[in-house]
Amino acid sequence: MPARSTGETDRGEAEFKAKLWLANGIPTGKTGKPRSIGEAATIESIIRSIGKAELNADDAMRIIDKLKSMGLIDIAAVKNTGRGAVPFVKFLETFWDYTKSDYIQDKLAHGYRFTRRYARECQKRLSRCINSFFGDKKLNAVTADDLKQLSILLTDRGLSTSTKNLYLLTCCTPLKWAFEQKIIPSDPSIGLTKFSITNKERGILTEAEAAAVFAIDWKDKRAFVASLVAVTTGARQGECLALRKSDIGTNTLNIAHSYSYLDGLKCPKNGKKRTVPLLPEVRLALLDLLQDNPHKVDDPFFFFSLLPDRPVDPKVILKGFKKAMETVNENYREAAEKAKLEKPEIFIDYKARNIDFHSWRHYFCSKITEIIDGEKAARVTGHLTEAVFKKYADHKEAKNIQEVGKAAAQAFGNVLPFRKAV
Repeated sequence: MPARSTGETDRGEAEFKAKLWLANGIPTGKTGKPRSIGEAATIESIIRSIGKAELNADDAMRIIDKLKSMGLIDIAAVKNTGRGAVPFVKFLETFWDYTKSDYIQDKLAHGYRFTRRYARECQKRLSRCINSFFGDKKLNAVTADDLKQLSILLTDRGLSTSTKNLYLLTCCTPLKWAFEQKIIPSDPSIGLTKFSITNKERGILTEAEAAAVFAIDWKDKRAFVASLVAVTTGARQGECLALRKSDIGTNTLNIAHSYSYLDGLKCPKNGKKRTVPLLPEVRLALLDLLQDNPHKVDDPFFFFSLLPDRPVDPKVILKGFKKAMETVNENYREAAEKAKLEKPEIFIDYKARNIDFHSWRHYFCSKITEIIDGEKAARVTGHLTEAVFKKYADHKEAKNIQEVGKAAAQAFGNVLPFRKAV
């Protein structure tokens, strides 16, 4: 047998204990039940046999499963395929590569929506912070403590809570998948506490501010009409950009797509097409804008760009919206100075109030729900859950659109400049 210490410092005491072991068996330590000299020798021979045997991964898993079934061990183990020994950052880069990722391709094959834009954003997070944090650490060496330390680092950088959660999700989703695919023996992200969302609420314009914004001359007609569509239909920016000639009806607008630079035309955010009411004045503004489109194609974009197969860059729309608010501020500041007032009647601090183009959608929802039931408005804006969707029969759709259309005409009568002039 291998040498076994008695734990005694006195030779006489050590010899006495050795004689007891010889007579009664060697204590196992864990259970206190003595093991005979023959049993101990057998265990050692088993261990030596395992060391000499040409075992493969399947053999190792059988040994572990047997020990677990006997209640002797409680560990997670996977076969050593070498996939878990790759650097974690390399694994993440492949995982979030839209064309190379097994995870993304599996999602797409099963009908899930997964955009190139989302994958690109995840890759950007890797280069900004995650790669430098993990360095050369292997995938199978990532621990829960690593993720906690990353959380602390993100907090020290002063990021918003939602941004910090996105960074963690960029790491945790791949780790969970690697565990499910038996690449790593356990998922270190289990039990990780997410950051509480305390982001600043998105602001919206007041009715007076909105009226002032639409009353001025916009430098870019596309930005002006896009805001008209958004404020009167609740359409998102990507949904506005995706609008083409075939989407416009007599008094309705078909929201069938959204547009992003990386993905091109895609389904709206919730994956469902919808029809929204279209005010006559907004319809005329869209058709007038269509006349400015220089591309002679079968189904042109309303918000055209220099290329016939894609709409204008969303930055142009947002820049036009912000420029309009700044112009309103300048006009009212000048008026206040002439009238010798302490402050202008209207001043839109859009940065402090977190106002951007998506605020038009919030404005639409807030105004419409003052007039009609919120669930009816949600059916048109695309805020529906599956449960709410099933509550309404298809034959109610046309009536619902008409009702929201009447409410829109009432809600935005004081905002649209051409309505006030009628």
